[in-house]
Amino acid sequence: MAEAGTSSTIFSYFKRKRNNSSTSTASSISPSPDTKKLKDSLEDTFTCIKETDELQNTMAESNIVEMVIKDVEAKLDTFFANIKEKIKEELQDVVEGVMKRLQGLEKKVDFLDKENKELKCKLVHLEQYGRRPNIRIFGVKEDQGEDCKTKVAKLLQNKLNLDITERDMDAAHRVPQRAKDRPKPIIVRFFRRDDKERVMKNRKRLKNTGVSVSEDLCVEMLQMYNRVRNDTLRVQDCWVWRGEIFCKDHKGLIHKLHYGQSLEDLNMPVMRYNP
Repeated sequence: MAEAGTSSTIFSYFKRKRNNSSTSTASSISPSPDTKKLKDSLEDTFTCIKETDELQNTMAESNIVEMVIKDVEAKLDTFFANIKEKIKEELQDVVEGVMKRLQGLEKKVDFLDKENKELKCKLVHLEQYGRRPNIRIFGVKEDQGEDCKTKVAKLLQNKLNLDITERDMDAAHRVPQRAKDRPKPIIVRFFRRDDKERVMKNRKRLKNTGVSVSEDLCVEMLQMYNRVRNDTLRVQDCWVWRGEIFCKDHKGLIHKLHYGQSLEDLNMPVMRYNP
């Protein structure tokens, strides 16, 4: 800025000097070619100095703008960093709250799942207990207008030599089945469980007759029985007695299973086949 003032002063001085000189000598002296050339050179020099001053002023202003921009950028970076940290803290609090709720819900779900399984086991047990006086008879030929009680009584008297009549039965009827090429099984409910157990003890006499007798299992117990019976790697034999499932492993040990139990729960050995 000082240099700009100095150059302006020098420029003014020479301009006044030139005007005075031209006024005093205009009528008598004509400028020589060298003097004119020097004058033009000085004017060009002063013009360059002036443009340099303006450029320096422009550069100074540009530096100020750049400093302001950098300061604003720094403040913005600090502002956004603070906002980011605050959002992070708030999100962390929200996440921790959600995780605590999830853990509580997981515990509640586990409790309800365990309680549901226990209730399911109790319901299956009660249903199966209510079927204890029942048997299912398979392979009895169907006739039009048949009386199932009479048919069952004759079967038990003739094949098993049991003195059981229609009056010993509470109910006897056929139930649907998937296989259409075989007779529908007959469910029989006795008034006394002793009569049912006498039939179960003598059912081996029906061997090779095409007729068989089994316990009346509810759907859940029947599914469990089939699953255990088909596990040949652990189970050598499987049967039902009084509505409860028993199995024998390959070491000859007998196990009693309750609904909801698995063979893994009993730690039954697995038989391995050697190729």
